[in-house]
Amino acid sequence: MKIIQYLTELPENKEDDPGTKKSRTCKTKPKNQDGQLFNVESHSDKQLRHFKFLSVSFMSQLLSSQSFVKKIVEYEETEELQELEQRLLEEVLHYINTVASSVEGNMDKPTAKFWRVLLSKCYDMLDKVNALLPTETFIPVIGGLMMNQLPSVRRKAMDLLNNKVQQRTKWQKSQILQLLELVPELIAIVKCRKKEEEEEQAINRQTALFSLKLLCKGFGTENPATFVPVLKTAIDLISSEKEEKNVMGSALLCIAEVTCTLKAQAIPQLPRLMPALLKTLKSKKELVSNEIYLLSAVTALLKVAETLPHFLSPYLLECLLQVVHLEKIVAEFGPSSQISVRVASLKTILATRLAPRILLPAVTKCYSEVVHTRKNCLGPLMNILKEHIAGMEKEHLISHQPELTAFFMKVLDFRTEHAEDDLEEIGKIEAYIIDCLISMVMKLSEASFRPLFFKLFDWSKTEATLKDRLLTFHRIADCIADKLKGLFTLFAGHLVKPFAETLNQVNISKTDEAFFDSDNNTEKSCLLLQFTMDCLHKLFLFDTQKFLSKERAETLMQPLVDQLENVLGGDEKFQERVTAHLIPCIAQFSVAMADDSLWKPLNYQILLKTRHSSPKVRFAALLALIEVAQKLKENYLVLLPESIPFLAELMEDECEEVEQQCQKTIQQLEVILGEPLQSYF
Repeated sequence: MKIIQYLTELPENKEDDPGTKKSRTCKTKPKNQDGQLFNVESHSDKQLRHFKFLSVSFMSQLLSSQSFVKKIVEYEETEELQELEQRLLEEVLHYINTVASSVEGNMDKPTAKFWRVLLSKCYDMLDKVNALLPTETFIPVIGGLMMNQLPSVRRKAMDLLNNKVQQRTKWQKSQILQLLELVPELIAIVKCRKKEEEEEQAINRQTALFSLKLLCKGFGTENPATFVPVLKTAIDLISSEKEEKNVMGSALLCIAEVTCTLKAQAIPQLPRLMPALLKTLKSKKELVSNEIYLLSAVTALLKVAETLPHFLSPYLLECLLQVVHLEKIVAEFGPSSQISVRVASLKTILATRLAPRILLPAVTKCYSEVVHTRKNCLGPLMNILKEHIAGMEKEHLISHQPELTAFFMKVLDFRTEHAEDDLEEIGKIEAYIIDCLISMVMKLSEASFRPLFFKLFDWSKTEATLKDRLLTFHRIADCIADKLKGLFTLFAGHLVKPFAETLNQVNISKTDEAFFDSDNNTEKSCLLLQFTMDCLHKLFLFDTQKFLSKERAETLMQPLVDQLENVLGGDEKFQERVTAHLIPCIAQFSVAMADDSLWKPLNYQILLKTRHSSPKVRFAALLALIEVAQKLKENYLVLLPESIPFLAELMEDECEEVEQQCQKTIQQLEVILGEPLQSYF
């Protein structure tokens, strides 16, 4: 200890040596006087540094030398020795402080490296002192250091405690009781908010919260009562308006650990904890600017929800509102980031750990709150409901089906309520809603699905003013057809006539009337055509039960073929619609008919379009013709005699593109039918 005190009194470097300062006794003696350990004036700067380094190295080696450690082990641990060990630790920590400030002061000077090496040597010495202490002594010594006047010593004491708790796995009962006695002292540090050294205080309070978290993790399960005050203190902290953000982050992580450990004993604290926790999640600006704080808040809510899901119902609506909003914030961190993973876990807990009678009313209320103000939160909300439905027991689903149906009838009006908004954005949100509905449909029996489907069907054609509902319904039909495949034909009989009518009503070659009464009529009409054709295409594709009877085929034939001349939306839209949606639909239609008495009129109607005044329509008709031939293969031979005169006309078409396409069509027909056709022209 005396060596350390002496080193502390030496100046930082030679220039700083105040020959006149009376406080430095060792330097105020006359030069010739003996008994002076190290004369600063008669040695160089380098020698002064060397002396300090050697002194610290000597102590470090001595404290770990076998002979010295043996003496300590043989010596009985008395109060006197314990006091000496505590004082030695204090002295070492003081000296570390002195060296650390020199490191900062000399950062830009040539001696910077020396000070860093000396500091590391001092830490080495601290470890050696620490290693000498038996655990029974270590804990009271640390307790004593935590009461020290200097904030830095208090912090280092907590660091030593944290390292010890993290490194050791086995503790005796008496040692655990000793450790738990430190809890009130740590709580006192957390509560301490002196104005001076504010930054220092904040770091110390964070360290104390971390110590409490570690102690709770290690010993809280066996001794829960000790940690109830810890939870109360942390809740006080996050409830305070003026608290420093980093301290709050540590408090939130402490809450997460303590709630997890206390389980049922934390329930009485929920009425204070949940509002405070949800309030921190509300201040989005602060969360976004500080990722660690955001992560801490999410972790706390996750752990509370994980530990006590059945006690969340009074706060569930607010939880849902915060979680669906959070998903949008964390999206920018990327899906594999820790924060995104935790928000996803939180959504899963809300979706899977709560009973439908609790979650469904909360989801309905949450929808009403966000539908007009924060539309982009609807996707995450629907995903929570989708996951909930996926995990529902069959009897629960049956008993809650009326409630779910009522909810879907309400949310499916989303498109109608936002009729003038951006179509793409509305489409994205509607996709989440339909996806969620489909997750329910897939779990229903035929007997329960049929009434639901016809309810939706009636809903879509109720009022003329709500034509946007048709868009939604045709999209639902398309999605259900995709999922139910061949089974959908059991319910789709009623759709044939309305779909045929829609195809005619949205065909500008047949009517001048706008189908939708809104500015974006054209875009909406194009979308409606796309959903209708895609749904029909799937019906024809999965039709194994002779769904397409002669009567139904005749109902659909003309409206479908007439779409070849429907140039709604301009050239680009027309071309995209014809190649991606209409032609695959017509070709599959020919396969589903499976009847040559119906192929003939279909082929003839397509051929008639090759005489249309617009070259674009003639070109589209040729594309349709070859696609049908590819599907029918050698069956197309019976239709060939009828097609040749039309193709011969097109060989001399005034439009070069049509003429080239005609030659290409003839070549493709030769390949399909395996016969040369050039002799016919």
